[in-house]
Amino acid sequence: MTKIKIPLAMPSFDEREVEAVRRVLSSGWVIQGPEVEGFEKAIAELHQAHYCIAVSSGTAALHLCYLALGIGPGDAVFLPSFAWPSAANMAMVVGARPVFVDVLPDTYNINPADLEIKIHEFIKQKRGRPRAIVPVHEFGLAADMNSILKISKKYRMDVIEDAACALGATYKGKPVGSLGRMGIFSFHPRKAITTGEGGAIITNDTGLAERCRMWRNHGQVFKNGGRDFQVAGLNYRMTEIQAAIGRIQLAKFPKILKKRRQIALQYLREFSECPAITLPSNHPEHTWQTFMIVIEKGRDRSFIINKLTTKGYGVNLGAIAGHCEWIYREHFGYQASDLPISDNLASQGLALPLYSGLTDRKISMITNELRKISKS
Repeated sequence: MTKIKIPLAMPSFDEREVEAVRRVLSSGWVIQGPEVEGFEKAIAELHQAHYCIAVSSGTAALHLCYLALGIGPGDAVFLPSFAWPSAANMAMVVGARPVFVDVLPDTYNINPADLEIKIHEFIKQKRGRPRAIVPVHEFGLAADMNSILKISKKYRMDVIEDAACALGATYKGKPVGSLGRMGIFSFHPRKAITTGEGGAIITNDTGLAERCRMWRNHGQVFKNGGRDFQVAGLNYRMTEIQAAIGRIQLAKFPKILKKRRQIALQYLREFSECPAITLPSNHPEHTWQTFMIVIEKGRDRSFIINKLTTKGYGVNLGAIAGHCEWIYREHFGYQASDLPISDNLASQGLALPLYSGLTDRKISMITNELRKISKS
C-alpha cells in the first residue's frame, strides 16, 4: 500500500522559476541589481506604497525597521504573543523591551482592548518609553488597524505592520503594510509566494526608506561618485536569484491567492459540524497563509499530530505564544496564564496542509481523518 504524502506546504514552482534562475546565472550579476529593483517596484505597486526595500528575510526587515526608527534601550515595543517571535526577538536585539499583548480568539490577531491596557500599565509603572506597536496580520488576516492606529495616535507611537504572512491582504479595501509608518513581508517557503528566503519593507517615508537602504548595505551611502559608511551597517541584501524567482512568483500570485481561498472555504465547509474543532474567522479579505483549527481543551494535540503525520498528513503547530517561551519568561517573568487566549491557541492550534497543488480529494481525506480522530 502506497503511503499518503500530503505536506504542510509546498512552493508553487515550475519551469518559469528555473528559467529565471538560469537567466540570472548567465548574466553574471547575482547580487542586488535590476532583478531586485524590479521586484521592489512590483511589491510597492501591489501595496500602493512609495518605497520598497527588499532584504534577506522578514526578520531582517523587522530589524531594519527598528534601526531606521531609532528604537533601542529604554524603548518598548508592543506586539501580540501569539505569533512567530521575530518581532519580539528583534526588539531584544536592538535593546528594546518587547511587551506581549493577548489576541482575539477568532481572528488570532492582537486585541486592541488589551493593547491599550498594556500600554497604560506600562506608562503607569514607569518601565520606559512606549515607542512602537507591531500588529501581526496573523496567517493572512489583517488586524483591527482602525483601533490600533487610534491607540498609536493617542500615545504617540509608531506602527510597524508585520505582514509577513499577509502579502496582498487588505483592510477595508486598503493594502496591509501601507497603513502604519512601515510594513514588512516575508517570502519564506511557507508563505503564499517564496524566494527561498527573503523579505521586504514598504513605507511612504523617504527618510525611513533611505535609512533602511543604508542599514541593509553595510551602512553605505553613495554620493558624488563615491561612498561613505555612515553607520556600522549590516548585509541584509536580497540576491538577484531570489528576486528573479520572486518576480515569477508575483506574476502567479493572483491564481495562487484564489486557490488558497478555495481551499480554506472547503476546509470550513467540511468542518462545519465538528464540535471538537473551533474554526478560524472567515473573512473575505483573508489571504490564508495558514489554515489553523483549534482542538478543544482536554484533547491531546501531540497525539493527533503524531497519528496524522504517521499516516503521511503534514500537520503541525500553528504558532507559538511568545510570553510562554523560556527567554521571555526568564527575562520578564511572564507566566502562561498572563495571556490565556495566546496560551490556548499555542497549545491547541493545529495547522493543516495548504498549498496551490492541494486537491479537493486530498482535503477531504484530511478532514475525514481528523473528524474520525475527534470522535474517538
